[in-house]
Amino acid sequence: MGLVRVLLPLPRAAARLGPGAGRRLLGAALTHCVAPGWVLLRPPPPRRRLAWAEEATAVYRALAARERARPRDRDLLARSLVWHAYTLVLVGRCEQACTVLDAASAVPGARWGPAQRALHLHLRAQARFGLARPGDALVAAEECVAAYRRLVLTRRDRTLGTLPGALRTYALVLAALDRTEESVAAYEECVGLLRDMSLREASHVILVRVRALCELTAGLVVSGRYEEALSVGREARDAADPIMLRVAPEVVRPLRVRLFTDLARCLAATGDRSAARATAEESVAEARSLVDRDRTTGVPLLVLALDCLADRLGELERRAAESTCRREAVDLCVTLVAERPDTYDSLLAVCCERLADCHTAAGDRADAVRAGERAVAAHRRAAELDRMAQEPQLARALADLSKLRLDDGDLDGAVGAAREAVALTRRPAESDRPARPAVTAGRLRVLGRALRRAGDHGAAVACYAESESLLVDEEAGPGAGPYAASLAAARSGLALALDEEARAHLADGRADDAVTALRALLSLTRRTGQSSVHARCVTAFTDARAEYPDTLVSAWTRATGQDFPTFVYRLSGTLGGERPPGGN
Repeated sequence: MGLVRVLLPLPRAAARLGPGAGRRLLGAALTHCVAPGWVLLRPPPPRRRLAWAEEATAVYRALAARERARPRDRDLLARSLVWHAYTLVLVGRCEQACTVLDAASAVPGARWGPAQRALHLHLRAQARFGLARPGDALVAAEECVAAYRRLVLTRRDRTLGTLPGALRTYALVLAALDRTEESVAAYEECVGLLRDMSLREASHVILVRVRALCELTAGLVVSGRYEEALSVGREARDAADPIMLRVAPEVVRPLRVRLFTDLARCLAATGDRSAARATAEESVAEARSLVDRDRTTGVPLLVLALDCLADRLGELERRAAESTCRREAVDLCVTLVAERPDTYDSLLAVCCERLADCHTAAGDRADAVRAGERAVAAHRRAAELDRMAQEPQLARALADLSKLRLDDGDLDGAVGAAREAVALTRRPAESDRPARPAVTAGRLRVLGRALRRAGDHGAAVACYAESESLLVDEEAGPGAGPYAASLAAARSGLALALDEEARAHLADGRADDAVTALRALLSLTRRTGQSSVHARCVTAFTDARAEYPDTLVSAWTRATGQDFPTFVYRLSGTLGGERPPGGN
């Protein structure tokens, strides 16, 4: 390719002298420069290849438009359009790539070889994936894989793609659709084919091998298969060695950043915290090198690498170092948001939430609240652009902010954030994606806790009672196990709120209202075997009678027609040693 590139002025001169044969020679030379060559020969910049592809398409279009055009000229025009689409995908102009692929299909009378048709499908899948249309990309990717399975590539067609490359794209699309297990299976088949290739065959798909191994490692991490991920990750690390880094730095260095991050998570999950931290530090160093060369690509990856390193430092309880990493990640996100708020506001929000968690662990409540407020503001901006996707995240962040404000003593702020969280959580029930009742129940408990601490006992009781009702319905359905702890927390919170409501009514001289609250507490005690609730009930009745013996007993008799109970504990085989759930 290098020699042809140097000699391009000669076929250009021939095209001016001989409109027929000269143009065909120029078109062939340009196509040769566009097509991928031997991997160890550093390819020219994508934009230069795009310019050559556009020139080749113009040459073949002129040949096909002549009065005495040969059928071969139309074949070459269709082929040049496919290569033009290939270069458009390289530079990220995927909408134009789809248009050019449609134009290639529409060339009248053009003959398509099987390898060219397979490449056409492959590029269509990649272009649709680049346009964030994974559903459409999946159809083309499936057709592309099927086409390459039927294909026996000749030496002449080896630049037109391979089955491993098609499988890698197919796996990438499946991963974007959250079909992780299928994605991992496709990656494993791809890697298996690459391992079986001869050295000569593998030399043409080295970059596919590097990408597939790194992405397979990530898929195995998502699946929780950490030991397998470590094994594949070590192979990926060897494949993305310094030689490949020099040959294709713009491809390999970002892969190395993600790979080191995945390996650090695997090592942490398998208990090797020291190695996990060292690998995370390698990821940060690699990301900083990438930022020096390509800031647009490097800064988002540096944010992810810093987040991974902060997690590892947190596991080692190095709070100051963790805070430094998280602050740097937030600062980097701020610069990204200034450039692309539509893309990076959600990332800034997540980084602010994790910084708030870091401050909370260190006991810095005021700093935690400030970070939580920044997270909510970023989520709110993101929700303005994509309500359906971002509002659930905003609701979650508001619930977390309510807890932070409550711990910091800001009762009104805690109640306000919790109310908005509940309102946002209820809203999706009106759309085509109803909120899970368990999520709504959790947000109601957050609001109930804030209201109880603010002294609004009646509203708190209502929140906890609704939370209990939602979770009882969930427990009655399939898969009830995951909700048992949440239901216990709701009932514990309800018992506490009813106790406090009864005490407040008695203190204000409203004995009849206190009886109503105590009767609700007694009813709760009799429908659950939860010892923390039983203990709360015993304490409430004992204290109430001791402090207000005359007014309470007479009010109880008027309301129920019975004597004030002297025994309210429900005997249960599960009593003893149970601690009341936290967060109430």
